[in-house]
Amino acid sequence: MPEETITFELIRKIQREEQRLPKLARLPESFFNAVASYLESKRRVVEGDDRKGFLEIKNVERLVEDIRDRRERKILNAAIMNTRTKVSPENLTEEEKGFYNSLVALIKDRRDSILQPVVATNKEELKIVVFKEDVPEFLGSDMKTYGPFKKGDTARLPEDNIKVLMEKGAIE
Repeated sequence: MPEETITFELIRKIQREEQRLPKLARLPESFFNAVASYLESKRRVVEGDDRKGFLEIKNVERLVEDIRDRRERKILNAAIMNTRTKVSPENLTEEEKGFYNSLVALIKDRRDSILQPVVATNKEELKIVVFKEDVPEFLGSDMKTYGPFKKGDTARLPEDNIKVLMEKGAIE
């Protein structure tokens, strides 16, 4: 979006778009820096009891805070989705790109360090066996139901259950 003059109306328009759209709205270049300059110039002009000017400044501050909060929420959701779909959001500001990339890295690191070993452990515990005799349905050590099995059937079972069935001579 080309450089636009920051006005109360423009800020309100952007806030409405951010509120209405499920994705990030497009912002003018250096939007947050331009708003900071706009507010600074307004503060210099507003004198002690200029109620209208003071209210405009407060309203702009609230609108910008709302824009920021909505964008942060959308960026957080996009980072979570990126770890599943590898799709990045459009319309990120330069500052937001750093925030977004940090979130994606943090989420991926967490998933790799905490969730991946748990998932990998469950998959590793299941080994393929062949039944030498009929075995009725049973509850596995992983709290899943297995069977019933007929002689010659193959199945993936948890290691603990394999040990018990091997001792009984039911599998090989």
